[in-house]
Amino acid sequence: MTDDLISEMKREFESGGNWPYAPDGHQFENNPFAEQWPDPRLFAGYEDELRRLRENIQRNINTFITGPFGTGKTILTRTMYEVLQDIEGYQPVFVPVQKGRYSKTMAKRILDELNEPVDSTAGQADLYEDIMEALEQRYENDIRTVIFYDEVINGSDGTLRQILHLQRDIDDWEPVVVFNGTAHMLDQIHSKIEPLSDRIGDEITLSGLDPSGAADLVNKRLRFYCEASEWNGDSGCTHDDESVEPFTREAVELLHQDVTPYPRHLRRQCNKVIEEAAREEIGVIDFEFVREVLSDDAAQKLDELSELALDIVKFLNEAGGSTANAISESVEASAYNVQESLTELEKEGLIRATDGNRGIEYKLTDQTGRELSNISQS
Repeated sequence: MTDDLISEMKREFESGGNWPYAPDGHQFENNPFAEQWPDPRLFAGYEDELRRLRENIQRNINTFITGPFGTGKTILTRTMYEVLQDIEGYQPVFVPVQKGRYSKTMAKRILDELNEPVDSTAGQADLYEDIMEALEQRYENDIRTVIFYDEVINGSDGTLRQILHLQRDIDDWEPVVVFNGTAHMLDQIHSKIEPLSDRIGDEITLSGLDPSGAADLVNKRLRFYCEASEWNGDSGCTHDDESVEPFTREAVELLHQDVTPYPRHLRRQCNKVIEEAAREEIGVIDFEFVREVLSDDAAQKLDELSELALDIVKFLNEAGGSTANAISESVEASAYNVQESLTELEKEGLIRATDGNRGIEYKLTDQTGRELSNISQS
């Protein structure tokens, strides 16, 4: 049995799975919507926010970028990080935020990003001093350091406090610090980092892509991976003219409307759809094909939910947009467990977090609501 399974796995790897996929003159050796961020040219939909972040950096303003899961916070900051790497006089640093205190691991990552030697035996205080010294040296040499802290999470308040202390402790440095995290996390930690929270000068909120931004995201992914496009040095194809082939425009609009306007979820659903199209050798990915794939995907996700998560989905289906507190009271579960389930449902693309009249509210995606209706009627 095990031998048969291993042989099957080897055959799948050697065959490339469903790839290559060649619909109507296009050639894709790999899935264009795979879990990776290969090039800043794929940035789409948040042009105004990117310009605003650039202005803040030039004016030495700390920025907190917020938005629900999947809205593109990391992509926005990562794109600016890539841009600054090519600008003389700037040195960007990109580090993931870790839960709890300002850890030695994070300090070492900062020093690595600064191309500074790291003493593996150094304690936390010594590493902190090394960072201060490195930043001061860059300031003296007219190099501006911009530090990007990715994904502030619950429990990060100690880390943030220590990060902001860098600005207090270094006299000769014009710092720029960019954080990103969900609005829920920002609300939770804001009071804990007073009085240093006034050092966060601007907040950029990402609320999702409009239909043209969604089409731009799909086009750029397809263009980047299509062997026939000009980006790959070939003679060019319709992707160079903003085409979304093999998707139809209506299919992309359905993905945007029924699932989510958030980049991460759009990409994941496109991943699912194009994999199925490649498997079935579909030449045109139209509205009906996408609807069928989305329906099957939502049904599978709902079937795999925990009891609490399913109770939350059923409550939202009846009550509509609701806060986490209202959900906790209804399902009679702890606020912590409800928040964990909401986070998982968000990541699966079954619900969306939005700014409502009572703060952050959660609601079902159109596709989830439709699938629940189908289940109840069957």
